[in-house]
Amino acid sequence: MSLLRSCFFVFVGLFTIILTGCNPRAVETLVVSAPESLEANQAGDFLAYANEDARPPVTYSWVFGDGATADGTAVKHAYTEAGSYTVMVTASNNDGRFSVSETADILITPQPVPAQLLALSASSTEVDTQTPVEFSANVRGDAPLTYNWSFGDGTSSDAPRPQHTYMSEGAYAVSLEISNEHGRDVRTLNISVSQFEPPYCADIAEMSTVFFERNSSVLSDVAMQALADNLEILGECLNLNARVEGMASPLERNPQTLSEDRARALVDYYVSNGIGMERLSMLGVGSADGTSKKSGADQFRRADTVPLR
Repeated sequence: MSLLRSCFFVFVGLFTIILTGCNPRAVETLVVSAPESLEANQAGDFLAYANEDARPPVTYSWVFGDGATADGTAVKHAYTEAGSYTVMVTASNNDGRFSVSETADILITPQPVPAQLLALSASSTEVDTQTPVEFSANVRGDAPLTYNWSFGDGTSSDAPRPQHTYMSEGAYAVSLEISNEHGRDVRTLNISVSQFEPPYCADIAEMSTVFFERNSSVLSDVAMQALADNLEILGECLNLNARVEGMASPLERNPQTLSEDRARALVDYYVSNGIGMERLSMLGVGSADGTSKKSGADQFRRADTVPLR
């Protein structure tokens, strides 16, 4: 078989076949080692060797199927584009009179793209406690991509474009971690949240006054009806604080202590109905002689809720 193969490649006449075509030192066999698959831009090792008794020098020429070529028994090559390619190597000696070619098929897969977070954005970075914020991200990377949002208030989401409404005012650092099997990336975004306030809250200059019986700091039914209006305002206008000022008539006993007790009665009522103590302060004015809003001693027996911003 070796003899016939060599004779075929150099057939120019009977004399030549007899003298050179049957030379046992011609390149007759070729073994090729090549990777079955590579990623794009990944260099692979390609190896070829002819029969050991081939007369040197033996030259090796590679054609990689993507327009690239190389020479040598051991070479490296990287494909830039994904696809299927046929590699061919030719070994020859005796100035090219003897040659053998072999091929190998190789599959080039796309180079993996790790998860990358290019930009993080929000529908608004300054919102109130009744306005939802929609978050989005500009990302790249091989699917599947995993999203892990942290809104800075103890809540989270795994949606690509989540919406979130903050319950309390403050400054929040929102973070997104995006990941796939090839890597992960993290970015943060700051959100400033203010307490929602109905439009009318800005116009509130005073609140209902509560009146007391002589020498008493007990809230009457009428007083609690007046305080119900104040509670509604404080419940809706969460950016509004209040200072409670208790007063007493000069004709009442212990006016300073009584004025403090009246202020405390209002504060206790507000707190027991859900108003945070941190929003309230109180002051006992004592004898309110000369400070009455209206004439008459009964107008001194009162407590005012003064709105503060």
